[in-house]
Amino acid sequence: MKFWKGIFWGAFVISAGVLFAADSLYVPFGKPGYLTSSFGENRGTRYHAGVDYSTDMQEGFPSIAPEDGKIVQVKVSPYAYGKVIYFEDKLGRTWVFAHQSGFSKHLDSLVRATQKKTKKNDVSIENPRIPAFRKGDTLSYTGSSGIGNPHLHLELRSGAHILNPCHYGTLCGDSLDPLILGAAVFQGEDVSISGEEDLKSGCLEVPDIRNREDPLRFAFKIADYSREPLENPMSVRRVTLKSKSRPIGEIIKDTLNFASMLKIREELLWAEEADTAGDWHYIPNPYKLTIGDTLTFETEDMTRRVSKRNFTLQEKCDGPKPLMYGKFQNPEMFSFLSRTWIGLHLCKDDSLKTEFSFFGKGKPIFDSEDNVLNPCEYFLAKPTPLGKILSQFPDLDEIRLTQKGKTDTIRVAEIPADAKEFSWETELNGKKISQNVTALEDVPWTRALAVRKLANDSVPAYEFHPKGLHFLGSWLVSFDTQIANAPLYYLGETSRRWFYFSKQNKTKRTRFTSMNELRDIGFIQDNTAPELGSPYLDSAVIAGKTAPVLRIPVIEKESGIENGNAIQASAKGKPYIYAEYDSEPKELVFILSDLPEAGRKFQIRLQDEAGNAKNFEIVVPGGSSAK
Repeated sequence: MKFWKGIFWGAFVISAGVLFAADSLYVPFGKPGYLTSSFGENRGTRYHAGVDYSTDMQEGFPSIAPEDGKIVQVKVSPYAYGKVIYFEDKLGRTWVFAHQSGFSKHLDSLVRATQKKTKKNDVSIENPRIPAFRKGDTLSYTGSSGIGNPHLHLELRSGAHILNPCHYGTLCGDSLDPLILGAAVFQGEDVSISGEEDLKSGCLEVPDIRNREDPLRFAFKIADYSREPLENPMSVRRVTLKSKSRPIGEIIKDTLNFASMLKIREELLWAEEADTAGDWHYIPNPYKLTIGDTLTFETEDMTRRVSKRNFTLQEKCDGPKPLMYGKFQNPEMFSFLSRTWIGLHLCKDDSLKTEFSFFGKGKPIFDSEDNVLNPCEYFLAKPTPLGKILSQFPDLDEIRLTQKGKTDTIRVAEIPADAKEFSWETELNGKKISQNVTALEDVPWTRALAVRKLANDSVPAYEFHPKGLHFLGSWLVSFDTQIANAPLYYLGETSRRWFYFSKQNKTKRTRFTSMNELRDIGFIQDNTAPELGSPYLDSAVIAGKTAPVLRIPVIEKESGIENGNAIQASAKGKPYIYAEYDSEPKELVFILSDLPEAGRKFQIRLQDEAGNAKNFEIVVPGGSSAK
């Protein structure tokens, strides 16, 4: 097990400290704003590299220079950071202002000239030839380009390191202490869960209070909010666990590094967060159980507000527990705390009437008395980690479950304890599915993979577990073409929308793709080109000023618009017309002054990720803007 102290070099940032008095803090867009996302927040397979400020759902606030300096890069895209600038200050640090609606005068002119020259909507310009900026000058204007509602995403970078702006003289509005919502204790293959009420009463439940052999490890569920009402839960700066005065483990998140973003899996365990918001922070340092020992847990947010709990280890805590799965996972098999769980609690669910059977190489698994194993009698009727089941029945490779007379199959495989790479080929309904996972990380429990045909979905698909598997390499998954008889799409965990895999390959026998996380995968034959809805006049913030625009809704299926250059617009005498794609709520946006006069026509060509394209002829409507 690696020691985590090397992941975050917090001492550097602490020594730098808060460099300014409260009355001289840098206010990024000229007025106080509260945080909606914090530094180091969980973003699936990466940390959030900056802080997000609410702009009260408005666009066009000036993003101002924190120091004297220059813009070293500008990018325009309908996705990710959207319109973004990279500003280098006099100390050599780079400030990133993302999701902007437009740029200052000289930069805006240069970007538009570059787009016109290259006939591309998406551009990237390094070291633009524009005048330098003084502290307090307007660099750009806040907006909602890229992904999300209007807000400002701010980053601070120094070389290969990403720093927390809140600790470098930047005003970060956060008036609430972090919340400690739950805890998990790992002991061997077992896990016990304690809820918020348990922790407030000083109780922390242990799987087996009599077990002195298996050390304990801990995870805590924490959410931080910036204000009332409790919206947009954020991550925290520090988690610390002590036994009396002796430290057990501590993680400080003052600094990140793009090269190690995937290490998020080692600290933030995947959970659907069905009941309350919050991240599960895993402290991997082992602790030997000592009866009567009092543990102290502390967590500190980005503005150094601290919450603390003292508790003793007990056999049973009686308060309500955090939910282990929610509406987006089936209870028969689900991921929780980055492990696969089998829902043996359904054995006692009269409404579902679920029966489980275990098989190995097509034959039933027997118990120690040579009787066919009945999992509902052998195990307690509660969700059980798949790794615990495999540790007792290593020949298990198939779980069959019957609900209301209908039988379903789950294929499972144990990953060897010392394996750094694992390949697994299995069959479902006689068709092959192959997987290869690289750069596996060590964990103190049995690692296991599981696959099942996805139920209750109109798209033929398979679900894979566990989400959040501890690996820092890639997951290559390959399907027999008799299964995958259409291109591969992945299912968004919270959006529940299907997204096209831009990097996938097909041979005569297989379709395959590679990614850095386990996803549910479906097969969709999308031969329908995007359509356009009815154009309408509106207004938008352009380079800090409100201007008339033409908006046209985009109607697409699962295959979205890959980038801004997949949109081409022109008219007689205008070989290039700038087209902006607002990915939320899927609209084309044209600056009205760029278009022909009212009543005249212009052309649009639109292509989706699957290669479907269509040409449109649009008549510029007359009248004034709607707003």
